[in-house]
Amino acid sequence: MAALLGVHILDVALEQFIAHGVEGASMEGIAIAASVSKRTLYSRFGSKTALLVAAVEHGIAHHLRPIASTIPAGSTRDKLLHVGRKILDASLKREVIGLDSLINWIADHESEAGQAKPAMGAKAGIAIIQSILEQAHRNDGSDSSVDLSFLAAFLFDAFVTSPRQRILLRHELENTSRAKSDYLERTMNLIARGMPFLDEDCSG
Repeated sequence: MAALLGVHILDVALEQFIAHGVEGASMEGIAIAASVSKRTLYSRFGSKTALLVAAVEHGIAHHLRPIASTIPAGSTRDKLLHVGRKILDASLKREVIGLDSLINWIADHESEAGQAKPAMGAKAGIAIIQSILEQAHRNDGSDSSVDLSFLAAFLFDAFVTSPRQRILLRHELENTSRAKSDYLERTMNLIARGMPFLDEDCSG
């Protein structure tokens, strides 16, 4: 029951923060919406900022956990394309777009938010990509000097950050299945030319 209550509180808190913003949302309002006492909120989270960070992390995990647990079998290339597309699609959902302002607020108040980082939204996605790269290097004995954390972040930007910006801000890419698939395939083909362990999976 305690775990279920915690999830319920985080769900409600996230809704309140998205609807009213960090400054507009209050612990009292969240407590009322969640049908719990303010004392319960403070005993569990300590502060509104800590509750915000927990709620955002909860929201991110809600969308990324299914992706991490359903990576298909196949080549490294296919796995990366699958995960990149799934994360891109998730990042374009209205409720995820609503997290942007909260993540930016946390970035601007990093000292107050403790261990939270400006790229907290991206780090979870990068971790999924890095797990695929690590598995590939273990399986084929590739050059261990490759900086996999840097490569994972680079691929995340190529597969998610860039097309998301092109769709939402620059309006240069259509938010359609065909347009996104074509963009990711072309991106992968370009990147694979300089990465043998991806190029060997490339038919073109």
